[in-house]
Amino acid sequence: MNLLPLIIPTIVLSDGISYNYDVTSYGTAVITSVVTNNYSDNIVVPESINGYAVTGIGSNAFVGCFSAKKITIPDTVVSIGDSAFMSCTSLTEVIIGNGVTVLPDDCFFSCTALKTVNLPETLEAIGNDAFFGCDNLDLYLPQSVKSIGSNAFGVHIDPHSGEFVSVYGFLVKGVTGSIVEQYAVENNIDFIDMNNYLLGDVTGDGFVNAIDASEIIEEYSRASTGLPLMFTKKKKIMGDINHDGVVDSVDASSVLAIYSDLSTKV
Repeated sequence: MNLLPLIIPTIVLSDGISYNYDVTSYGTAVITSVVTNNYSDNIVVPESINGYAVTGIGSNAFVGCFSAKKITIPDTVVSIGDSAFMSCTSLTEVIIGNGVTVLPDDCFFSCTALKTVNLPETLEAIGNDAFFGCDNLDLYLPQSVKSIGSNAFGVHIDPHSGEFVSVYGFLVKGVTGSIVEQYAVENNIDFIDMNNYLLGDVTGDGFVNAIDASEIIEEYSRASTGLPLMFTKKKKIMGDINHDGVVDSVDASSVLAIYSDLSTKV
């Protein structure tokens, strides 16, 4: 008996990206693998391929897309497979559509250049090691997230001990009292609620005083003399009183003014 050769549907879009896909029993497409060229730095996943709505991205689909710097996932996508974007080492920005409710295990594992991920308010769960190795990530998690897997973000392996440790200075943003804050506490990483924090409290002791001003002045002195800066992302947010993006003597003066005002109210 002669067997027909296995044909994997493929389409080459105008940006030079080839998508292999399977057609589901619902008549939709799941992207199974992607082939890019050296110029494919901004990838917009199509909403449809050959008339089939793209509703899924399969496991390991984008592994090896080393040229990708930005990836946009449309609202039509409702499922993403494990390790879908693993080791996309040039990737710096990801925009995820509103159809996604789960980021699976190892989803962005070792995307070492990743800085920004726009997560939808529909997101409910983040799997194990989803952002493992993304040490420079600026991450905000919506209140809709109810489940976070082990070592999902803000944790890496210490090269000396071989143990899992928190990434120094890693910051996750969320809502006070949420599972996001709980994860941060359990993993010893910084957390901040951007709508509920004590501006000027760079020491994190719950007070604004002369010690905070002193630390801000020291950081400003380092910046002025070219020495390495010491403030973490959280300290920089807390110490930037006038929200101009830098921590300097103006902020130190403002902290002292806040401290003086608070002292008169005691």
